[in-house]
Amino acid sequence: MEPMHRYWKLIHHLVIKEDARIVEISRDKKQIWLETGKNKQKSVIRIARVEYDWMNQVEKDVKEARQEYERIKRMILGRNIPFYSIYITSYPPADLNRPLNSYLNTQNSGRFYLLSRDPSGRIAESEEQLLNDLGSRQSWEPALEDEYSHQEWGRHYRAMVKERQEKLEEEDRSLLLFTKPRAVFVFLAAIVSVFTWMEQTGESTNLVTLIEFGAKYNPALLEGEWWRIITSMFLHIGIFHLVMNSLALFYIGGAVERMYGTIRFIIIYMTAGVFGSLASFAFNEQVSAGASGAIFGCFGALLYFGLIHRALFFRTMGLNVLFILGINLVFGFVVPAVDNGAHIGGLAGGFLASALVHLPKHRRTVTQLPFLLVIPGLAAGLLWYGLMNENKQGSSMVEVQLAQQYLERDNVEESRQILNDAENGEDNPYVPFVLGNTYMAENQYEQAVSLFQEAVSINEELAEAHYNLAIAYSELGQWEEAEQSLNRSRQLGIEDQSDDVDVESIEERVQANLP
Repeated sequence: MEPMHRYWKLIHHLVIKEDARIVEISRDKKQIWLETGKNKQKSVIRIARVEYDWMNQVEKDVKEARQEYERIKRMILGRNIPFYSIYITSYPPADLNRPLNSYLNTQNSGRFYLLSRDPSGRIAESEEQLLNDLGSRQSWEPALEDEYSHQEWGRHYRAMVKERQEKLEEEDRSLLLFTKPRAVFVFLAAIVSVFTWMEQTGESTNLVTLIEFGAKYNPALLEGEWWRIITSMFLHIGIFHLVMNSLALFYIGGAVERMYGTIRFIIIYMTAGVFGSLASFAFNEQVSAGASGAIFGCFGALLYFGLIHRALFFRTMGLNVLFILGINLVFGFVVPAVDNGAHIGGLAGGFLASALVHLPKHRRTVTQLPFLLVIPGLAAGLLWYGLMNENKQGSSMVEVQLAQQYLERDNVEESRQILNDAENGEDNPYVPFVLGNTYMAENQYEQAVSLFQEAVSINEELAEAHYNLAIAYSELGQWEEAEQSLNRSRQLGIEDQSDDVDVESIEERVQANLP
């Protein structure tokens, strides 16, 4: 049998009769990589149509084939994937005098076969022996060389293989590209528009601005402003946050919408966003905003797709998705400012919502029904835990920062109210310190002194409290106390900690009034 005839006949047998799948094919069509085994042991098969005169050429090719196999097997789901490499030639190399596999001695790195004319009958393997080693379910059919020429048979087998492969690729495309993304662009337009509006009104990094626009703020939620669970999904804290989430939404969200369709994508995205906000409410006191929870829900949708179509998932995107997801989760655990509760909540919400709506053109099953109860049940559980949990991640520093920003806007009453409500049993010196600043702003220096003294009693090394004490004492005419507080603030390095202090002018005033 001519090499081209044998080459395409063997590929035809494996692809058509054994349901092997083409993983990769060279441009000249003389080398092809196949994956066999759907629900059993996977195998990687390489078939190469070559003409090697000497074994050193074969040995060089074997080395390259092993390297390529290491790359190919990463695209296939499974462990301990055996490798078979088959050479189809006109005649064996001149210096080969025994079967190729015994010559190469490669038991631990694959099996190698040579199919060719073999006048000696001692070197080339037969197709029957090869298929037996591969665990073939179908027997080899002898070539009917009298009906067609070798070239015609080769073209015939090649056309049938091409038709089967195109059918499989079309099935894959129908799963990956069910529809064009539309909702993704609506969500992108929404978050960019809201960000622009925020920047024109105030600053997107300002806590007051964030809360006014609907960020997740636990005290406001407890007062009944539950709409923040949704509005926080469309807010972002700074341009970097916006750009990173927009890129993730464009690429990851776009892929999910193509797979699931627009309506399913909206359900997945919004469910994940709500779960992310509820998880943040349950575990994190910090003010939070962003589409990250919903975007992690898109990761959950991709994982559900991988659960249903494992082979296609790992053949196309699987390792990249798992790697990026892992990096983001680790980053969330390492960096304290990242709201990892929202990320994990969104991931779970997206996965559960995907299981509920399922993939398009898939038969609905009773396994979807439990998720109608699981999703609201888990959401209610997060809400209940958030209401009961008094030890959320975070502290009264949120209220301190918010009160300070209200004070900078001359909203003294709002600032004072927030700090008065910040009593949670935690000894935070900044609570009385900023509260003292609110009284300083209204020239109520006696109350300010009392609060600054409380701050110093909690943390004696709080330089700014000593500095403000010096100012308050000087306003009350208590010059000796002012001198002591000013000297202590200097010892603690107040001038190195802040550019807004004027130690020299206060010192001059104190010295001028000391007895």
